[in-house]
Order: sequence, then C-alpha cells, then structure tokens
Amino acid sequence: MKQFLALKASAGSGKTFALTIRYITLLLKEANPSEILTLTFTNKAANEMSERIYKTLQTLGDDEAYINAIQIQSGFSKQEILGKKHLLIKKFVNATLSIYTIDKFVNKILREFCGYVGISDDFDIKEDDIDTLSYKFLQSLDIEKFEKLIEFSWYENKKFNSLFDLFKLLLEKNEDIKVVNIESSLIPLQKQEVLKYAFKIKEIVLNTSNASNAAKNAVNFETFDDLLGRTWLTKDSVSDYNYFKKFADDTMNAHFIKLKEELSKYYKLRSAYSLNKLFELFHTFKAFKASYNKVKNYLEFNDISNLVYELLSTKIDKDFLYFRLDSKYSHILIDEFQDTSLLQYKILQPLIDEILSGSNEKFKSFFYVGDTKQSIYRFRGGKRELFDYVAKSNSLIEVEVLNTNYRSCENIVNYVNSLYTPLTNYEYHDQLSINKDGYVEVIEDEALNEEDQKFKTIASKIATLLQNGVNSNEIAILTYTNSDVLSLYSYLSSKFPNLKITTEMTSKLINQENVKAIINMIKYLYFKEEIYKENVNAIIGNEPSTKLNLNIDLHKNNIQQVIKIIANTLNLMDENVIKLIEESYSFETIVDFVFEIDKLESSMENSEKTGLQILTIFKSKGLEFHTVLLLDRIKRKTVDKSSLLFEYDEVFLKNIYYKIKDLEHYNVNYNKALKKEKALTYDDELNILYVALTRAKKNLLIFKKQKSSVFDILSIKSLTIGNIIPSSNKSINYEKVEKVKYSPLDLGKQDNIIKVDEEDEKDYSDSLYNRYFGLATHYCLEMLGEFTKTSLKKSIDFARYKYSQYLDESDFIKIENRIEYMLENQTFQNLIKDSSFTSEQSIIYNGEIKIIDLFVQKGDDFYIFDYKTTKEQMSEHEVQVNNYIKAIKEIMQTNRVKGYLLYLKPNEFVLKELI
Repeated sequence: MKQFLALKASAGSGKTFALTIRYITLLLKEANPSEILTLTFTNKAANEMSERIYKTLQTLGDDEAYINAIQIQSGFSKQEILGKKHLLIKKFVNATLSIYTIDKFVNKILREFCGYVGISDDFDIKEDDIDTLSYKFLQSLDIEKFEKLIEFSWYENKKFNSLFDLFKLLLEKNEDIKVVNIESSLIPLQKQEVLKYAFKIKEIVLNTSNASNAAKNAVNFETFDDLLGRTWLTKDSVSDYNYFKKFADDTMNAHFIKLKEELSKYYKLRSAYSLNKLFELFHTFKAFKASYNKVKNYLEFNDISNLVYELLSTKIDKDFLYFRLDSKYSHILIDEFQDTSLLQYKILQPLIDEILSGSNEKFKSFFYVGDTKQSIYRFRGGKRELFDYVAKSNSLIEVEVLNTNYRSCENIVNYVNSLYTPLTNYEYHDQLSINKDGYVEVIEDEALNEEDQKFKTIASKIATLLQNGVNSNEIAILTYTNSDVLSLYSYLSSKFPNLKITTEMTSKLINQENVKAIINMIKYLYFKEEIYKENVNAIIGNEPSTKLNLNIDLHKNNIQQVIKIIANTLNLMDENVIKLIEESYSFETIVDFVFEIDKLESSMENSEKTGLQILTIFKSKGLEFHTVLLLDRIKRKTVDKSSLLFEYDEVFLKNIYYKIKDLEHYNVNYNKALKKEKALTYDDELNILYVALTRAKKNLLIFKKQKSSVFDILSIKSLTIGNIIPSSNKSINYEKVEKVKYSPLDLGKQDNIIKVDEEDEKDYSDSLYNRYFGLATHYCLEMLGEFTKTSLKKSIDFARYKYSQYLDESDFIKIENRIEYMLENQTFQNLIKDSSFTSEQSIIYNGEIKIIDLFVQKGDDFYIFDYKTTKEQMSEHEVQVNNYIKAIKEIMQTNRVKGYLLYLKPNEFVLKELI
C-alpha cells in the first residue's frame, strides 16, 4: 500500500471502491477504526461510506474485485484475509468510528476547546434568521457607526440587504487584507483634476470646425458623472476614436494622456475608499455577530470553521491541539478533495503535515481522492486548485489517475471523450469503458424556446423510451435550476397522469405519508388541536372524526419512544419511519421537534427507487442512472452581482477588489483578475456539464436549444449513436399506487383456532420487525466472547446499542431468554468444553464462500453449529449443514467432522445432530 497517495478519479472510475479498499487494508495492517480519520462532504456520503465498509467486510470473498484489490494493497493472501474477516468485522462494529463530514469534524474540535474562544460547549448548530440578525445588528449600532453605514449605503447606492450579503460572504471566506485609509475629501478633489483635462479636450472638439455632430455629442458633458462611461475614454490614444481621428493633434493627445492618468488616480482612490469603508463596517458586524452567537448559544457551520481557525491562529498552540488529536488519528482519508475550501484545508493542514513529516515511528498514512473536473461548488468555497497544490507541496505524495469508467457504456464514454479531449487549458484524461454499446442522442429542440410547449419534445422522448422497454423508475431528468424541476414536474404530471414522478422536493422524508402521519400525531398530542388529528385520519385512510386512542406522556417518553409507540399502534412502521427515528436524535426535546421538524431536509428512504426522477445537475453529483435526459439551461444564467472580486495565486489570496464599473480600463491588475475570474467561470461551466454527461449508464439524451445554448462551449451537435438499451427489469411503475381500502369477508368462525406464537403477535407491514429480530439475535450470538451468561449480558448490550432503533426492550429480553436456553443445555456445553471456536467463520469451497455460524475445534475433532431462529425444522437446513461438513472434511483432510442444528425457539432450545 502506498503510504501517501492522491487519486484523480474520473467519473465512474471507482472512487468509493478505492476508499473502501484503502480502509479495509488499514484494518488488516492493525489500524484501529478510531484512528482512521475519514472525511466526506455530506452526511449521506459519510453514512454510505461506513455502510459500504461494513457490507464489504460482511461479504468479503463474495466479490473477486474486492478481495483481489485488498490482496494487492495489503500483501496478504486470500486465505489470510478471509481468516481475519471475523476479527475485522468485530473490530469495526465495536469501535468508535472516525468517519465524519468535514463540518462535523471541525465542530468536534471546537466543542473540545470552545472555552478558549468563550463559547459554551452545548452550543446549537443552526442557520441564522437573516431578518432577526440584521435587525439586531442595526439596533446594536451607535449613532456614529449607524451614520457610517448610511453614508456607505448611499455612496455605493446599495440597499442594506446587499450590504448584509457582503458581510456574510466575507465571514464565509474568512479573508482579510490591509486596507489604506482614504479621506473621503480626496475623491471630489480628484474628480476636479479629471474634469480639468476633460474640459480641455471638450474645448478643442467644440472649437474645431470640421468636428462632426457625433464628435460634439461625445463631449456633451458638464459633470464628472456625465463624463464617465464614454467610449473614447477607454481608448489608448485619442486618435483611436473614429470621431476624433480627423482633427486629433499632439496637444489634444497630451491632454488625453493626462486625463487617463488622473482617471487612473481617481479609480485607485475610489476603489481603496470603498474597500476600506466596507471592511470597517464588516469588522463592526463581525464583532456584533460573535457576541450575538454567545448570547443565543448557537453557531452556523461557517462560524464554527472561523472559530476553529481562530483557535489555531491566535488562541491555542497548534502543537497542543493536534497533539491531542494525533493520539487518535494516524491515518487520514479525504473524499471529494476538490470540494475542500481553503479554510477547511488550513484547519486540517497541521494534522496532515504531522503525518507527512514521518516524525513518529508508528506507521501513518495520508490518502485523498477527487476529480477536479467535478468541482462544481466554487460558489460555496470549494477550491479545486488545492488538489494539485497539496501534491506538489510534498514530494512524498504520489498522484495516480483512475481513468477506467465502470459506470457508463462505451458509446457514452467515447462521446464524452470526443467533447473534452480537444479542449485546451483543461486537464482531461481519456476514459476507457468496460461496458459495450450504449445510446447517445442529441436533439436540437425548438420547443425549449416556446414558453407553453417547451417540454413537449421531452415528453415525447419519455414515451418512446417507455415503449422501448426502459423502466420509468430508471429514468432521471437533469436540469439547471429548481424552477425548471418544478415546471417540468407540473408539465409531465399532466401529460402522464398515471406515471409516478419524484423530485428533490417530493422526496423529502417529512413528505412521506407514514412520516407525515406520525408528525401530525405528535403535534396533536402536543398542541391538542383537532386539525392535526384530522390530518392523521386523512393520511391513514380513517373516516373524519375517528378517535385515535393514543395516551402517550410526551414528558416521560423520549422522542424516539414516542415515534415508535405511534408507529406500532397505528401500524405505520416502515423504512422511512425508522429513518425518522434516527433523525430525531438531533432534537433535544419534544418542543424542539414540533417546532423544527418541518425544516428537516433529509431525503426519504426509497429502497425500491420508484418513480421517474427530476433533479438538478448539482443534486445529481455522485449518483448514476440507467437513462439520463439532460436539459439545456432554459433561462439565461444569473449575472454575478457581487461587489467583491477575490483574486488568488494558486491557493493564496493575492487581492480583494471592490468592483467598480470601467475600473478594468484604468487598473491593469484588476483587469488581469477579471480575466482570471472569467476563465474560472468558464471552467465551472465545463465541470457542470461533465458531471451531467457522466451520470448515465446506458442511455444519454441531450436536449439542446438552437440559440444561446450552454452546450455551445463543447460544440455539441445533433447526432444519434447506438440503439436504446432497455431495462433488464420490466417497469412496474406505469401507474401510481393508490391506498387500498377493504372490508374483511365474514366467513364464519374456525372451530380450532391456530395458535399464534408470541413472536408473531408483533408484525410490521413489510416484516421489518422479523428481519431485525433475526439480525439482532445472530449479532448477539456472534458477539459472544464465551458461552456464559456474563458474556451474554455484554453481547446483549452490543445488540441493544446496534438495534435499539428498530426493536423494543422487550425484544432484547426475548433474545436473551432464547440464548439462555442454549447456554443452559448441558449437551451443548459438553460439546464446546475445552475447545477453541470462531463465530461467522468464512471458508472457500468449490469457488464459493461459505459462512459457518459457529466453528469449533476440539483436539482433532471439528464441530459445525448452525443457528436457526425459525420455528419449523426444515430439510433444507440439514442440506446446508451437510454441505458445510463436506467442505470442512476436504479442507482439513479429516473425517472427524460433525454438524449440529441449533434451534433457538421462544420457549425451548433444540440441538439436533446430523447423522
């Protein structure tokens, strides 16, 4: 394994695969999960990363690609890796994982050292209420500062909201510069100097007999403001202006040169004055916000990053801070590195530098992965230049390029290559594809310019795709803006009334029916208002005014318990409700829940992935779809109206400019900064398109406007490549599913009622309960360190910690009782006495992975135990264990192998030896 590595991972090239392999290899090399700091950029990505690692460990050996890659990186053989599988799973499950978003990691640092910056360690994290914050800021100003604010606002012709946006931007950037204090009286004086030479040119023009009316109109000004913006002022020489060319002489040109010099001085004064006054006001705002945050005891994520940077810069010794962290983190893995901000990197840099220094004898490593072509969050602070800068700054870091695309078919990959390879000044490595065929179509769509029918071609193509066997659940439409998402949703819903369509807006967790019912039920219990109860009745299909007999004490039960009681009572438990339980831990009290739950942004759990999806390109990043329809930008891009221009030299701030009209004609450095910003904006557009064009696996359809198309920067033309590839599974989503109401038939009474086992009395609609009950039982058995009741108590605690969101306390008591029956069985205890054992033992037999629940070696004898929690003893259970016996006999070259089925029933334990 390369100790210090940066991976440039193009779209679909296995970035997550590489991260997972790296993590598992570190575990194999004896690293503890708690010391592997793994940073991602979203909660979703962090959750998926931990889940991906866990699932890969569980199924280790099933996928040759994973096991082979781990072999190469770790240097261990396949048998050695699989032999450690159980230990790795146990280590991973029982450890405190260090997999965070960067924001959460920075938050963790602040909470440990918040006393150094005067913040309470129980601060909340939430967005500012802009109206309240701005109002409180204005209230905090004394007369002098208030007048300065009004003066600046009037002078720059800016509304307070615009100024407030600038303050927030400067807080986010956390950049500062030394500004020159300019006396405001100097600016009117300089204007007079400019006018002095301007009037001399005007006098020459008006007194020239052969001056045209156009020439005279060009000098038709009386004030400084009238003068600004005239075309002839931008010329290098007065003779370059057509209307002055006939009569321009040396005298006129000398006046013109002096005019340009004085204008240059004016703009320098004007720019410096505005920047100085802005920062003076900003520092006032910054000080106010710091005190406001302390009083309110909440912070935004930007506030947290700024405070941690302040800790590192002024309040605390970096070595002390990172010494404490270093005792835990020996390995760093960073995902999506191209989206890292400068401030985030400055916070992480000392920890990275310490690992790279190699000052400690302990093995340490640094790994980051990303793709500068997929850097589309510059407007949020993402700094793609960091990727190369970090690698170039330390010669120990090796850079590798992953350019094999495992996602998209060959025709799509080759098409994207054909668009990006010819680009100059844009880093692009041709991608290879392992998947043949693929369909690409570019449609020059006239309808996109028609307001009423702009989506008619798209609707027609959707119909064609469905007719050609593409599952509607596997189609995604990508747009540039949320307004396009909503417009398209409305249009397609009317054209395809029976087609289920989901959007970013409709896929929110709080908008799912069962979740909505629970939220309304909690609000009814809290507010005692009938409207909430009727909402519940409407959602679950009850008649109006139906009584809901739920007597829950909101003060004695925590939020999670309240949700579970409601879900079980109203038969609403599903995957979305389970996710609501998980999300509810972010609310400290029931009061917080009822007032803040409507702001929850989490997405629904949609394991079936039903519905044609409509989403923005930005939301599609990191996702993939069988078929993608990519829309042109419908409306023109919003012009950047920010008053500030930040210029960087690589990753270092070079200057901040206050934008002033025509300043580029009089300030060379500002002109260069504008051109640099324009080039970065151009690359942003290329990156957005690259993300969009690389989401499709099988079919890619592009809808291009005939004029003013965003696709013009790639010279995209109409074409068709290949044939539409149908879905492998038939679509089941042509019609929306309505709530089914039914009345049971009266078929009389059965004489002998079949007895229902205690475990069957609790039943969730999709057997989620049974599934989690079985998982928790097997997990508890797996965690047994020895077969004693003391060890059972510990393993029950492990299971309770892992599955308490899904099961009640009574369920863990049932699990414990079942296992106690087994532990009390003398025959079982005699079999395992004086033996060594392994839980969840993996073996390879005839090219297949077998998992043995309990594998016991006692001298020269081998015992195979297979746990069952089913009530019925089935013949296939015996077939399964007999296969295990056959495999062990061949592997161990012995006939001294016996197999046992262990049935853990609610009220008894059955041990069955296979003959």
